Amino acid sequence: MARPRILIIGGGKVAEHLLTLFNIHEEAEEVIVVDKDPRRRSIFEKIGDVLVLEGDATDIGIYNEINMKDITVILALTNSDEVNLMVLAIAKSFNIPIRIGRFTDSKIAELVSSLGLGIPIVQPVVVANIIAQIISSISNGKVIGNVGEDKMLMVSISEADPVAESSIGNVDLGEDGKIILLFDGLKLKIPEPSDILKPGNILFILARNEEVIRKIKG
Repeated sequence: MARPRILIIGGGKVAEHLLTLFNIHEEAEEVIVVDKDPRRRSIFEKIGDVLVLEGDATDIGIYNEINMKDITVILALTNSDEVNLMVLAIAKSFNIPIRIGRFTDSKIAELVSSLGLGIPIVQPVVVANIIAQIISSISNGKVIGNVGEDKMLMVSISEADPVAESSIGNVDLGEDGKIILLFDGLKLKIPEPSDILKPGNILFILARNEEVIRKIKG
C-alpha cells in the first residue's frame, strides 16, 4: 500500500505533537503544513522532511498552489471550528479520501458527520471520555468489550496497587489473561517485559474473566 501524502492546515500544538510522535520517514510519502503564523512555520521547518507553506486556510488560492488530487489525508487543525469545517468541505470537493478535523463544539462536529465531510475529533469530549474511563477503571477495572469468548478489560494503575512500580514481565496473570496494550498517558503501545508500571498507566488485558483484575489490584 502506498504511503499517504498528508496535508495539515493549521500548524498549532496538535500538529506539532503529531509530527513529533509521527515517523515521517516511515509513515508518509509527503507532509505539507500550511500556516499563516511565521513563528509556527519556523517550528515545522526545523522538524525536517516537512514542506511548510505560508497561507491562510480561508484563502481559496492556497489550495490552488497544492496538487490536491495527490493528497490522501487532510487534517484540519486550526483553532476555529468554522474554518476546519470549511477545510473539510473543500477537501471533500477534491475527493481526498481521509478527512479529519479538530473541533471544540460537538454540534459542529455532528454537522460534519451528518454531511459526510470527514471524521470529527471533538477535543473536550475525547478528554472527558478518557478521564471518565480512567476513573471508572481505577477501583475494579472495567469490561470494555468482548473478543470471541474472551473479555477486553481496562485497568488503571494506582499507587495502592501491588503491581505499581513493577515491570510488566513480573506481572503474572497465569493462563487467564494477557496484557496486550499499555497507555502511559502519551501513547498506546505493545508492552515490553521491561516496561515499568507507573501510577496512572492504563492496561488493556485480554482475559477469560474478570478475576484477573484481582492479580493487578490485589
